[in-house]
Amino acid sequence: MSLTKRTILFAAASAAALTAGHAAAQNEGRTVDVITVTAQKREEGIQDVPVAVTAYSEELLSNAGVRDLKDLAVIAPGLNVTSTSNEFQTTARIRGIGTVGDNPGLESSVGVVINGVPRARNGVGFGDLGEIERIEVLRGPQGTLFGANTSAGIINVVTKRPEYEFGAHAEATLSGGEADGWGVAGGMTGGLSENVAGRIYVARRARDGFQSVETFNGPRSETEDANQDFYTINGQLLFDISDDVNLLLSADYTDRDEDCCVGAAIVSGPTAGIINALQPGGRPLPGQEDPFSRVVQANRTTLQQIEDYGFSGELNWAFENFDLTVIASDRSFGITSGQDVDFTGADIVYRLPEDNTVDVDVTTFEARLSGATENFDWMVGTYFSDETLERRDSIVVGAAFEPFLSLLASGGASATTVADLANGVAAVSAAFGNPVPGFTPLAPGQAIPAGAWNSGGDYYNQEAEALSFFTHNTWHMTDATDLTFGLRYTSTEKTATFDWSDSDSPACAVWEHAFGPALDFASPGNQALLGALSGATGLPGATLAQFGTFSCLPQSRDVYSMIDHTQSLEEEEMSGLLSLSHRFNEDLLMYGTYSRGYKAGGFNLDRFTQAGSDPVNFEAVIANPELYPASFDAETVDSFEIGIKTEWANDSVLANFYLFSSEFENYQLNTFNGIGFFVTSIPGAQTQGAELELMWLPREIDGLTLQGGVTYADATYDEFPATGTPDVDRLSGQNFSLAPEWYASGAITYEGTFENGMGWLAHLDGRWMSEQNTGSDLDPEKIQDGYALFNARVGIGAVDDSWNLELWSQNITDEDYIQVGFDAPFQSGSFNAFLGRPRTYGVTLRVRR
Repeated sequence: MSLTKRTILFAAASAAALTAGHAAAQNEGRTVDVITVTAQKREEGIQDVPVAVTAYSEELLSNAGVRDLKDLAVIAPGLNVTSTSNEFQTTARIRGIGTVGDNPGLESSVGVVINGVPRARNGVGFGDLGEIERIEVLRGPQGTLFGANTSAGIINVVTKRPEYEFGAHAEATLSGGEADGWGVAGGMTGGLSENVAGRIYVARRARDGFQSVETFNGPRSETEDANQDFYTINGQLLFDISDDVNLLLSADYTDRDEDCCVGAAIVSGPTAGIINALQPGGRPLPGQEDPFSRVVQANRTTLQQIEDYGFSGELNWAFENFDLTVIASDRSFGITSGQDVDFTGADIVYRLPEDNTVDVDVTTFEARLSGATENFDWMVGTYFSDETLERRDSIVVGAAFEPFLSLLASGGASATTVADLANGVAAVSAAFGNPVPGFTPLAPGQAIPAGAWNSGGDYYNQEAEALSFFTHNTWHMTDATDLTFGLRYTSTEKTATFDWSDSDSPACAVWEHAFGPALDFASPGNQALLGALSGATGLPGATLAQFGTFSCLPQSRDVYSMIDHTQSLEEEEMSGLLSLSHRFNEDLLMYGTYSRGYKAGGFNLDRFTQAGSDPVNFEAVIANPELYPASFDAETVDSFEIGIKTEWANDSVLANFYLFSSEFENYQLNTFNGIGFFVTSIPGAQTQGAELELMWLPREIDGLTLQGGVTYADATYDEFPATGTPDVDRLSGQNFSLAPEWYASGAITYEGTFENGMGWLAHLDGRWMSEQNTGSDLDPEKIQDGYALFNARVGIGAVDDSWNLELWSQNITDEDYIQVGFDAPFQSGSFNAFLGRPRTYGVTLRVRR
């Protein structure tokens, strides 16, 4: 890292990602003890809560350019957010823990809650968040109050509620850099009657792609990737029915139409020469990789269309001795996404948008009662969710797949190997008295023709219901000592239906007929058949078995259409916490907490030939389809945390320190081996470390706020016996992927006025992360060195905020970094990566009244 970057980082990381409001920033006597959070589903001062929670206000989020939760990672210590092949595959990680893999059957480790409504998957919650009041990041298991799939933490988003006083605002943005863009947004709030208020927000944003695509002979026509075009609208109505009762109704709708995401080549292996023989320039040759030129290769579309909408209602009723809160919601999310699966210019493998969809519909209901006596705060509640997930998946081969596989199998000697061997298998099988019905020799191009594989589309349906009961209580043992305890019981039922289409792959049909649909090459009869085939071809039997496996990759096998079936699972889990806190004085709180959380089990909604460390036994599965090993166990975590929360210098300095240790059992991992995804439950894993967060509101310098944090997290897999699967065995005792040991982030905001009464703003924020491996299987080629990102903003405007004009830049040093590295599909020894965003800059004009 350059000296300039180190200097900027040191300045930016000098203080906790919290902030004070603009008005407070202009007043003397600013204090850090007025920040309110709802980390325990009650409004409490942030320094009184025995939870590692950081709150980000509207002002800081605006200054840092945070519009969705991916942007939040720059200012939030310990938070890492990545996305892969489409926007649905966005994952948040806290303290190194997060869901790994592109499988919708895997649920989140970090929960996303927006206005009290949990979102089904991280990707569902990553859109324009509208008018934000604050975002709270809770670190560590939050299973007592927020339920399953919060084993690493919670991102709790609170947007602005309707107000009776009229207010309106609008903004317009122009941006440039690697990609030009624009955006407009506006909102209005006010009273509609004496007891009804409303708020509405609308936004439209568009951006060119920051990757240029070489499309070769197509059929792709789009020459950009990672572009953006969406609009969103949300509205709220607040009914103050009486002094004690209010009802908030909310609705929102978002539509996105984008091209995303092509992975850039970072390492090219021997197969690059074969690809270039089929399509000159189709992949950079070894030594010619230049991912950050942001020129990528794809001959097939990466179009994605996203529709996200929902409704919710929140009832608050204050009775004489307790309060009732009821939150109900109904949400739908759908995405259609195309993909150039091989990430090259050759027409090898692809997905068409119309045949590849994920739809998630969720209905939730929560009711809780809370109250307090002189020395006891109590809460009891129930939560119910009903989720329907539907996935349609179709992978299709192009005209180049058969010659590619033939050249790969023959070491580049023959482009007809697939057809030649399939014909040989048919002849030997006939000699053994098992002729292929109606078989005629396959000509080159007919063995795995263009359009083959599961072009009809596989269909997965998962129904999930969860019912939980919880209690969360605090006993004020003395004026200074509190005991907090909670318990949550959750019952989950899931049912998954697997409906696989026929696979049109003549070569594989020959292999499956000759060796049986299970392709059990080890059986005595098939060993004899391999011996005869070896004598005819001169190839060893092991080589022939391997080639038969490659000719019959999961998407080309008809065995799946023989095992359509339904599976179910039921879980009953207890989560909870026990915390003891003591306030030594007004400025010092110390606590110790034990908490237990869990992440629900589920189903691997995909075709696969390997489950964990074992190959799928298709002989057994054909006899009993429910033995198909799609299910995986729940993941549990036991966590211990010690926190010290302090205030200094007349409450102008906040300094909090945390120590944590979390032990995971049955850690869920979904890894990609270059051919397909498979779920592995690692027996054990852990993360442990420390966090420091600081905030300083210098009394001597009105308008200056310094804030930041540092996290050290050592997240590792436990050592386990060898399984015989290299992609699994290399994980034993190693650090997690996408889990740097060190995170440092911070922000400096300085606001003031000119002599003419006009206001000004200067803001700088940034983060640094140490080295991390970005691949789920920890290949060394996927290591990302430590790097730093910085954002800056300067502006002028009226002191009353009636207008503001701001110049800004994100990733101002144009840092090159990879988000996620992965094996290039079907290309042993080659690796690709999804890249981070380059530098952007722009101007924003805001007006309000």
